[in-house]
Amino acid sequence: MGEFDKLNAHVGGFLAGYMGWFAIPFSLLISWMYISLDQVGESTGNPFEAGANDVPMAQICRLLEIELRQVLGESDIPGLLKPKNNIIL
Repeated sequence: MGEFDKLNAHVGGFLAGYMGWFAIPFSLLISWMYISLDQVGESTGNPFEAGANDVPMAQICRLLEIELRQVLGESDIPGLLKPKNNIIL
C-alpha cells in the first residue's frame, strides 16, 4: 500500500491522489495467480491416480506385455485396452 501511495507524487490527472486504491486490484490479481498455481500443483501432484490428465500406466504396461510376448514368440497376445469415457487409464 505504501508503494502505491509513493506513486501519487509521479502521477497526474484523474489518478492523482488515488494510487493507493490500486493496491486492491493488484492484491486480487496476485492472489488469483497463487491460487491458480496451487490448483495446477494439486492436479499434477500425483500423476498416477487414474484421472483424465494422469499417466496411462495400465496402457503402458499392456503395451510392454504385448511387445514382450511378441518377442518371446507367444501366440496368446492380449489386445489393447479400450478407453472408458474417452479416457485410457
